[in-house]
Amino acid sequence: MSQTTYVIVMAAIAALALVGMWFAWRARARRDVGIELPEAELAGDALVSFPRAGYVSTTPVDSPFERLSIPGLRYKGFATLTVLSDGVVISVTGEEPVRIPAAQLRGSGTASGRIGKAVERDGLSLLRWVAGERSLESSFRLANPAEQAAFAEAIDKISLTPSTSQEGAI
Repeated sequence: MSQTTYVIVMAAIAALALVGMWFAWRARARRDVGIELPEAELAGDALVSFPRAGYVSTTPVDSPFERLSIPGLRYKGFATLTVLSDGVVISVTGEEPVRIPAAQLRGSGTASGRIGKAVERDGLSLLRWVAGERSLESSFRLANPAEQAAFAEAIDKISLTPSTSQEGAI
C-alpha cells in the first residue's frame, strides 16, 4: 500500500469516527430534551464560591457513566460554582448559568470517578438535585479537600436532605 493510499484510508476512518460521535451526541441531546431545568432567580447571600471549579459531568443518580446533555451542563470545563443561601449557581465556561433552588437540592457527596474523570478516593464533589422527576448528580473537581469540605458544609446548610460523606467504590 502506498503512502498516499494509507493517508486516504486513515483520513476516511477518522472522518467516519467523527461523524459517528456527532450523530451520537445529537441523539443524546434529543433524548435529554425532556429534562426540565429550574427557572429560578436566586438572590440569596453567597455562602461560598469557587471561581475555577472543574465541572466534570451531570449524570442520573446511581448511573455515574451515563452523561446527560442538559443545556448549561453539556460540556466538561471550568466553572464558577456558587452556593447561595437560596440555591446554587453553576456557570460553566461558554454555557448559560444553571440556577438550582434550594428546594431542589438533595445534598452532596463524594466519588472517585464519573464519566470523563477518574481521581483519587473521594476526589470529586457531587451535588445531588432533582429536575422534574429525575434525580441527578453534578460532579466537580475542587482544588483541595478544604474546598470540598466547605462545599459540603454550605450545601448541608441549604439542602433539605443531608449529605453523604462517601459513595460506593467506582
